[in-house]
Amino acid sequence: MIRHNLKVAFRNLLKYKVQMGISIIGLSVGFACLALSVLWIRYEMTYDTFHEGADRIYFAGSSSLSQGDGFSYNSSGLLVDYLLKNCPEVEKACHISSNNYPENIKYQDIEWQIQPQTVDSNFISMFNIIAIDGDIHLQLNKDQIAITDKAAKRIFGAESPLGKKMAFIQRDNEEKTIVAVVKSWRGHSSFSFDILLPYYDSEPNWGQQNCYTLFRAYPNSDIKALKQRIEKIEVAGHLVSAPIVLLSALRSDYPKKDMNVKQDHIRLFAGIGLLVVICGLCNYLTILITRIRMRKRELALRKVNGASNGSLVRLILSELLLVLMLSFGAGGVLIELTLPAFKQLSQINENASFFYSEIFIYMLLLVAITIAISSMLIHYIKKGTLSDNIHCKSNLHLSGWFYKGSLLFQLLISIGFVFCTLVMMKQLNFLLNSKELGLERHNVGVITGASCCDNSLLKKTLDQIPEVEKRLNGFYTPIPKMLFGYYRIERWDDKPAGDQYITMEDETINQDYVDFFEVELLKGNWVDEKDGEGNIIINEAAVKALGWNQPIGKKIDINSRTLTVKGVIKDIYYNAPIYPVVPTMYSYHKESENEGHIIFKVKENTWDIVCQKLIDEARKAHPDAKLFLTKMEDVYDDYMKSEQNLNKLLSVVSFICILIAVFGIFSLVTLSCQQRQKEIAIRKVNGASMRVILNQFFKEYLLLLLAASCIAFPLGFIFMKHWLGGYMKQTSIEWWLYGGIFMGMALIIFLCIIGRIWRTARQNPAEVIKNE
Repeated sequence: MIRHNLKVAFRNLLKYKVQMGISIIGLSVGFACLALSVLWIRYEMTYDTFHEGADRIYFAGSSSLSQGDGFSYNSSGLLVDYLLKNCPEVEKACHISSNNYPENIKYQDIEWQIQPQTVDSNFISMFNIIAIDGDIHLQLNKDQIAITDKAAKRIFGAESPLGKKMAFIQRDNEEKTIVAVVKSWRGHSSFSFDILLPYYDSEPNWGQQNCYTLFRAYPNSDIKALKQRIEKIEVAGHLVSAPIVLLSALRSDYPKKDMNVKQDHIRLFAGIGLLVVICGLCNYLTILITRIRMRKRELALRKVNGASNGSLVRLILSELLLVLMLSFGAGGVLIELTLPAFKQLSQINENASFFYSEIFIYMLLLVAITIAISSMLIHYIKKGTLSDNIHCKSNLHLSGWFYKGSLLFQLLISIGFVFCTLVMMKQLNFLLNSKELGLERHNVGVITGASCCDNSLLKKTLDQIPEVEKRLNGFYTPIPKMLFGYYRIERWDDKPAGDQYITMEDETINQDYVDFFEVELLKGNWVDEKDGEGNIIINEAAVKALGWNQPIGKKIDINSRTLTVKGVIKDIYYNAPIYPVVPTMYSYHKESENEGHIIFKVKENTWDIVCQKLIDEARKAHPDAKLFLTKMEDVYDDYMKSEQNLNKLLSVVSFICILIAVFGIFSLVTLSCQQRQKEIAIRKVNGASMRVILNQFFKEYLLLLLAASCIAFPLGFIFMKHWLGGYMKQTSIEWWLYGGIFMGMALIIFLCIIGRIWRTARQNPAEVIKNE
């Protein structure tokens, strides 16, 4: 029986191969998107959840106005002792070095990339690091290291690693001896490691923040009170703030800049994948139910010949199951093809079995849910179908609620996807190319450092390269910001009554800086050398924070100095535009040839040429010369990396969703034409022209498109307004987006239906009626 059902199902798929092919493509793409994104979300949510007492392990950072979110990972080396002595809620605390980047090591002339972590002895006990060979106490000195069992197996195979020496290439080939093998962590962590090195801070002080601090609280501790206590720590003449966050929530609450896609964007993509799956299923189920209606006579005859209701349902469901298996098979192939790119994008460094075991579970869940929904629909449809007279043919013209609802849903999702994707693309283009961000960064390069090479040689070389337009002296790169200071402002003109204060960033500026970066003056005048130290200019954020309407001539008191505001400039966005600009004042900068980075601007499309010429000249002076070159535009674009990756994913999914909807319409029009051949023939006999018949069909789909647009556009507008609200600078949503999308969808629908209807309408009416 199973073989017979599958054979009938396969024949039906071949009979409607175009419609089934579109459904399979839609389901496979949607399944691949949904499965990978759900896996990605689950992976991100399980970072550092495997530790003992994971719900009590916290990361303590520091407040930093230079960071867009106000949170810095770095903290003082003295914070651990402070927490243990002054905070009774803290059970254990430890240090980790902030320099925890992957390194290359050499063993027997073979290089390996490893992940080191420099930790103190408290880390060993707090995270229950278990030594399985060698020094079980893990008392490491500066020349000793511990290696994980997995890293040891990868590098040394079955050979014991104890006593082996490894050279750290980035540390001038410094050799260290392996004295212990420790058990690898069983889960993924923000501080994973292959090798452990001993932490040592010779001169810890509150003013130097060069490590990471983690602590574990006692069960049932009042964490809210702890947060308030360490929010402002006054110690040794320093005012220190130590915001804390659960270690397991660190990546989601304060993502590092190396994260390719933020968790919010991953969740959004998962929702989109689910919608694509639903669109594909709606498209297929609409066709399936329509064909059940068309097969009334066949199903009734099967029942007369002894078939039970259950066997008929199994016959129909076998076709659905076959489509799902083909879809998931195609989805699996798609996942296999995209897995390398996905692993790089998601930064999930796991083997293939990890991915496919999870995906198989998702597949079974989707099959179960789909069959359950389909069974209910088929049961509802067959009640009217199987009880009909064998000789009574259906006169259903595909105008049932399920057909219209399904098509309306597909159009709604397609229009919504296109609208949201276009607005996102418009916003990204605005942020990446707009001059509204206060600083011209296009084609600006920076030499942030050089080894074995003198800066005077590099400056001379830049002045001689024809592709270099201009060079700026005496400043550090503003993106990313390298050098800055802050003042606490407690007295200013027109200050409201009370003890409030504002924190204002202190910067310098001169006419060369203004001309180079095309900084815009909004009010007043620029500061110059004649002004001395008594005049400043401020930005828009400072005007707002100080509560001034007319800032020119107003005064600010700082450390017994009175500063007069001479001008106001447009806000400059040094960080990602999702973060507000810090109130800033600018004093006159006296040019110095010997300080700052080497900042220069190149002609269009000449960045690689200039870089190569600089490197060649530096190596002529010294063969081992090394330059640290950055392109300011690339650094800023990296702030928007998550949005750009999301936009790429959305573009692909939107195209697939439109394809599903369009070919779904084509499939349904084809079936509708097959059912309505007699109606079309009678209309032609009664004098209806080709234009009238086309209008009859097009009007039906145009009304559905209007209804879908009336729902999709307001919902899309609300959603995108909320999304745009996360940015300090926002693009506008113009009327042409609505009109363009509607006209484009109408044109696509018209092109889909005209060919099929034209072909049906040109048939001989007499032949059609005779065959009916």
